[in-house]
Amino acid sequence: MIGFPVGIFVANGMEWYFHKVWLHEFPSKNRNSPFFTHIAHHKRARLNGFHDEGYAESMFKNAEIYNEKTALYGLTAAATIFLPVAPFFTAGLYYGIWNYWKVHAKSHLDPEYAQKRIPWHYDHHMTSNQNANWCVTRPWFDYIMGTRVMTDASTTETNPLAMKMPIWLEKRVNKAARRLLPKAFAKIDANTQLDQQNLRQGIEVVL
Repeated sequence: MIGFPVGIFVANGMEWYFHKVWLHEFPSKNRNSPFFTHIAHHKRARLNGFHDEGYAESMFKNAEIYNEKTALYGLTAAATIFLPVAPFFTAGLYYGIWNYWKVHAKSHLDPEYAQKRIPWHYDHHMTSNQNANWCVTRPWFDYIMGTRVMTDASTTETNPLAMKMPIWLEKRVNKAARRLLPKAFAKIDANTQLDQQNLRQGIEVVL
């Protein structure tokens, strides 16, 4: 049974890595990459207050949706190799991949939902530097890797797990997280301050 939450955690790491490397770093250097369409997605979201109507279209009518869904199908197929030996872990991966699509599509069709429920992804599109905040469903690996950058544009989560919990427990979780990940939180604090300064000055990092 422990395999299921481990699978979800690994899926979150996959979100962070593939978003950062496949959808940003590689396409920015290789414009013939099929994932260069993700840059167009950023432009649409930026120009339309985070909204992207493409997520209401068929994958066969929208290149970005086609590429995103095809990649998710491929990851699901690859995850199946673990099924015979780790069924609960595989189920966690399946859930993580399915939840990624569900949350990502809903957020870009309902920006208010994104602002309140997944502010880290809203911030990914709406901060001065869009090369940060790589996670979509939960910001776990952004905290681990020090890539979470907050902005006043969204309702920022009150703990790195982005889960509702009693105040007394939340304080302990926040304290423990900073104690365990001091370098990551130092980067988060510094980059958040820089981003807020850039937003005030109208400075943006263009994709």
